[in-house]
Amino acid sequence: MLPFVLKTVEEPVQRLHVLSSENSTVDVEVQTELYATEFASSQQEDHPFTFRRRNYAVLSSAQEAAYKAFTTYLQQISEPQPFLPIELLSQYPYQRYALILSVTRFYELHEMFQRTPDTIWMDRGNSIFEYDGYELSLNAKHHILDSSAYLVAPGKFTVFVRRVNDTETARFYRSGFIDLTGNAPPPLHLNSQEVIEAVQQDIASRESAMPIGQLLMFPPSAETDPDAVEHLTNCPECNGDVKRISKSFFCLECDWDNLPPLAHKLSDE
Repeated sequence: MLPFVLKTVEEPVQRLHVLSSENSTVDVEVQTELYATEFASSQQEDHPFTFRRRNYAVLSSAQEAAYKAFTTYLQQISEPQPFLPIELLSQYPYQRYALILSVTRFYELHEMFQRTPDTIWMDRGNSIFEYDGYELSLNAKHHILDSSAYLVAPGKFTVFVRRVNDTETARFYRSGFIDLTGNAPPPLHLNSQEVIEAVQQDIASRESAMPIGQLLMFPPSAETDPDAVEHLTNCPECNGDVKRISKSFFCLECDWDNLPPLAHKLSDE
């Protein structure tokens, strides 16, 4: 999913109706050259499947060129902010944002996510990370500096793209990136190291926040202190009497035990 809206048009000038008190119109020029590629003469005789595949490759390259132009635009207009400026974001209705990083920083985050699979999931081919109530779609780009990261609401900007073909060349032209929403925060320029550190702290806090059920079944003192296991006399859940089997225990008065394999087997039955 692109972090902007891309619309194809056929005319070099696109008239937009802007919702305002006066219902005004704006003419948008689609005349900035974006991408061009040459066709070999033999391609005109290609099998339809081959032609469609090559045409898709041309469109994908034009889309990638639009993405690069978009990140250049972000570098020019984005506002420096810490990660994440919750007070700022809370003023807007958006809960999902695109987080654009360098490839190096992207893989640093993924290395952390692999150790905590509950923090990330896939949606339409994108990695989504949940942070402080917001969903961040991770995007990696080679031309982003390792020190930078950009946060933007995916539907905030729209770009119009026009294709012009002649016998040997396909040329693409684009408009500027236009804000048609009016209700999304400005794009933010973040320090990627601060992003990494904030995510590390968030993952660490998730790992330490063990559910109460797990704390009762596997008391930390019983795991870290062998003597505590050896001298366990009361149930950590109901304070009742416990019975020992080998190095494990189960309660005689409630359902508590620290026999994970046995508990799992019984639950399956």
